Amino acid sequence: MHLSIRNVTKFIALAALLSPNVYAADWAISSSSIEALGGSLSSVSPTVSTPSDAADYLDDDSALGYYGPIGAYGPLATLGPIGDNSWNVSYWISAIGNWSEWSDDMSELDGPLSEQGPLGPYGPLSDDAYDDDLPAINDFGKQLQAGGVWTVLGPVGPLGPLGPLGPLGPIGAHGYSTDIDGNYEDSSSNVVRTVDVDYNGGSRTYELYENYSESHAKSATNNDTSFMVEGYISYPYSETDTFEFTANDDQYVTIALVPMYTLDDFDLVVKDENGTILETANTYDYVDFIQLNNIDNGTTLTVEVTLYSTSHSYFKDYRLYVVGSTSFIGTDTPITGNHQVAR
Repeated sequence: MHLSIRNVTKFIALAALLSPNVYAADWAISSSSIEALGGSLSSVSPTVSTPSDAADYLDDDSALGYYGPIGAYGPLATLGPIGDNSWNVSYWISAIGNWSEWSDDMSELDGPLSEQGPLGPYGPLSDDAYDDDLPAINDFGKQLQAGGVWTVLGPVGPLGPLGPLGPLGPIGAHGYSTDIDGNYEDSSSNVVRTVDVDYNGGSRTYELYENYSESHAKSATNNDTSFMVEGYISYPYSETDTFEFTANDDQYVTIALVPMYTLDDFDLVVKDENGTILETANTYDYVDFIQLNNIDNGTTLTVEVTLYSTSHSYFKDYRLYVVGSTSFIGTDTPITGNHQVAR
């Protein structure tokens, strides 16, 4: 078959449209970009038609609002399993001390860090569960994937197995104790940053999820994309808390800023290593979060936290969660829509 220059050009253009790389543009999703949808999912592809009332989940009283799972009454805040109160599970785990030797055989026991656990080939991040089963639930389930409208609630966000509530975090099965700054330590007081998980006859290495003190997280030069900070804004509430971290994989990065009190409105800014703003999250009705795609290995980002307004006299406490999706989650997504803004 003879191909003219014009036909070749058309073929290349068509191939580009059909290629997964058509979704590779750099974008950010944030609470602000979700708010800008105005309660409409009409721009989102694939179409969100089930459940029929899916747009109701954009209401400020729903999943992304202050009373939702990433709000002050959800599992990421004071009433959840992480904290220094008697009802927090992490309080009792830390009181035990270093029990890492007890967890050396965790894979043999089919525990949380084994192949049978959430990070194994049968967990929510496996190819079958993430790529096939989750979107097969319904259209809403598809939007829990990276790039989706409700991605902050999904498996690569702070509520998923890579976040603070999973086996890598303060209530995890790794068994390491922590020092005063929140670093994990082995029985010889050496800082431990990663763990290996058996996976289909081999293994995968994951970054542990630390709960850092605010002062340490601000001064550390080796933060990765797997940590949280319990911080606060001091009186007269005009300060900016700044945290820097570097990605160790090509991945998505999700950042959630959870207020400890519903009467506090914090704002979130993410900048690149040149100080250029990549995205701002400054909504009043939603808990602020940002997700960035195509973050390359070695990329350094800076997060800035400020207090926009408050309606109480207590401490202005917040929790900042940073979650990298790891290299095991592909960075191409077929999801598009006006909730993704170019950066």
